[in-house]
Amino acid sequence: QLLSVGKAKIAKLPLKDANEMLVAGRGSELIQQMWNAQPWRPDGIISGSDMWDNLTKEETCVAHMYPWPQLNELTMGLREGEIVTLCAGSGIGKSAVCKEIAYHLLRSGETIGYIALEESTKRTALGIMGLHINKPIYLDPSEANEEEMKGAFEATVGSGRYYTYDHWGSMGEDNLLSKIRYLVTALGCKIIFLDHLSIVVSGMEGGDERRMIDNTMTKLRSLVEELRFGLVLVSHLKRPDGRGHEEGARTSLAQLRGSAGIAQLSDMVLGLERNQQDAAVSKITTIRVLKNRWCGRNGVGATLEFDEDTGRLNEAINVPEEGETNESSDF
Repeated sequence: QLLSVGKAKIAKLPLKDANEMLVAGRGSELIQQMWNAQPWRPDGIISGSDMWDNLTKEETCVAHMYPWPQLNELTMGLREGEIVTLCAGSGIGKSAVCKEIAYHLLRSGETIGYIALEESTKRTALGIMGLHINKPIYLDPSEANEEEMKGAFEATVGSGRYYTYDHWGSMGEDNLLSKIRYLVTALGCKIIFLDHLSIVVSGMEGGDERRMIDNTMTKLRSLVEELRFGLVLVSHLKRPDGRGHEEGARTSLAQLRGSAGIAQLSDMVLGLERNQQDAAVSKITTIRVLKNRWCGRNGVGATLEFDEDTGRLNEAINVPEEGETNESSDF
């Protein structure tokens, strides 16, 4: 590093040193290795002229589809090695969207890890099972008979491809990261759901929230890059000026918490929008693609309608206009 560029070259010898090569009668090979010495470069610095083999080598990018075709058209799916952040205000339906995606992946034969820090493992499991039989049994398990429950269990959380983390009493950042590592490396989970980031940070001692969020995002990004799994991350938004998220305010990257770590380190950011206070549209959720590093397509990715009878989020066919009522509805 003390020499100017091009002056230092590295010769790689098959034996310990030049003396050992001479004793072994390999003097001509020693001279050839000296002539073949390559210029030293710092780690990570490469010449474009050396990139041909890498550029022409075929790479496999594993993409998993979302349950909604319109969102797949815009995002081209959910890829391993990427962070997808779902963001919205409080009570908009982030967890409901996560469960729909998780259920779709399970039915597609994928192995997933689901870490829900805001609810019990039982409620999460019942929520996913209910999607299989189109009944919101997380509200009342008696809505389904034993045969339906058993079938839903075996098809989803009891399939051997669903793992979760009973976090109560221990939510430290390092502990959580070690659990994610185990889910991926030991149990073969291809997609991890983490709902949600704010609770991870709230379990950390002291410090500035913005800095803690950015530090946690950096560690999650490093883990995703190292292990090449897909991470679906849930994050709350800051309250916007004027109209609030509970009244259907449009989402933006500027509303993400932290200084900028979530927006910068996520590959895909999906904003959820729903007007809880307007009965005419209170069951309609818009998924807006705010960031799309893969192909750059942004905009409305899906419009979903919540069915109270089945507990499902289906693509909306006829979207009603917003009314003037103040009636409230939530899920």
